[in-house]
Amino acid sequence: MYDDIIQLLFLDPIRSKIELIEVYRENTIPIVDIKLKKEQIKCPICDSMTVFHSYRLKQIKYSLSSYEPYIIKYHSRRYQCRVCKKYISEHNPFSTKWSSISNFTKHSILESLKGISRTFTDIAQQHHISIQEVINIFDKAISAKRRTLGQVMCIDEIFISRRHKYKYACVLYDFNSSKIIDVITTRHKMYLIEYFSRIKETERQAVKIVVMDMWESYREVISLCFPRAAIAVDSFHIITHLNRAMDRIRIDIMNRYKVGASDPEFDDMYYYMLKKFAYFFLKDLDDLNNFKPVYIKKLRSYWDKEEVLKYLLSIDDNLARCFKLKERYRYFNKTADFYHCDEELDDLIQEFINNPVKEFRAFGRTLINWKQEIKNSFLVSNKRRVSNGPIESTNSKIKSIIKASNGIRKFSRLRNKIMYAINRDLPIQN
Repeated sequence: MYDDIIQLLFLDPIRSKIELIEVYRENTIPIVDIKLKKEQIKCPICDSMTVFHSYRLKQIKYSLSSYEPYIIKYHSRRYQCRVCKKYISEHNPFSTKWSSISNFTKHSILESLKGISRTFTDIAQQHHISIQEVINIFDKAISAKRRTLGQVMCIDEIFISRRHKYKYACVLYDFNSSKIIDVITTRHKMYLIEYFSRIKETERQAVKIVVMDMWESYREVISLCFPRAAIAVDSFHIITHLNRAMDRIRIDIMNRYKVGASDPEFDDMYYYMLKKFAYFFLKDLDDLNNFKPVYIKKLRSYWDKEEVLKYLLSIDDNLARCFKLKERYRYFNKTADFYHCDEELDDLIQEFINNPVKEFRAFGRTLINWKQEIKNSFLVSNKRRVSNGPIESTNSKIKSIIKASNGIRKFSRLRNKIMYAINRDLPIQN
């Protein structure tokens, strides 16, 4: 029975020091009564031997179960120095000085806080302590430092809250180690320049590639602070711009055939098909060919995807040409490499710039503006094409943390929670 209690309470490390242990209930609360063996203790002041003086009862919260709270009643021995009369307490293996929460409980709380969806509130309920006590434990134990900049660094922004001074924070991510480097309080250009200028030049020079979205301020900051790094624009954002242009073309052509009523049975067939199958213009052609036949409600029949696409492209010559050009760029984006992409990219730019449709001409100007960054997006690190995909995945986790916590108002605490929960290798202090 004695051994079972020790194992149940995870007290094996101090088994040899326990003199007495009893478990009982007091007003329905489980109580663990513990007394340790007497020790020979020297005075830390004069190094003389001490003698036993008295016991001091310490009540320590011990979260063994989420069902009910446990209390350790620890009879701590007090000793007195024979020479200088100083009082000394024996070593307390259950909690730190002045703390009524056990080390076991604190460790359990910190492990729970690694969960993306775990909040201070539900962890406080689980461990039967107050929310503020959980926050205090976290603030004291976790202080995330900036990680060293990686050779390939991703940069992106994340919406935090309208209640913060700055609505958007800036996230730095190491592409190769898959770790958050830092979460910066704002994405403002001057703030970022000042932030990076505080980092040693040798560390900044070690950065070879910076991957970013198509935000001009980021390009200016990176060009100034990392002059030796190649700037790569994330290919997903280029494709997003292309899809928006393609969709705008589809909508303009579709609206030519709208009769007036909103119900499909009163619309022209062209309008109906362009509206119902809008996704045909946004997905890869290869993906469309893998789909099963689709049901066309207005015709009460099934069509193969090839038939639907052929019908859609027959509606307008400009629509067909733009679709083929869009697919050509998609194919280029998937198959090109850094060392042999210049000629094809130049040809595509000319095709877009000379296109009769204004949306594609605008996209052509975008390609000119970001030409070198697009070429750099074909660079490879650790056998992977560089992209902002990993940081976008991390941003979704950050959003889950913010949503679950309903907004952590103190930014430093939110930053620590993000880096502690996502990196999961932060050291625990104190």
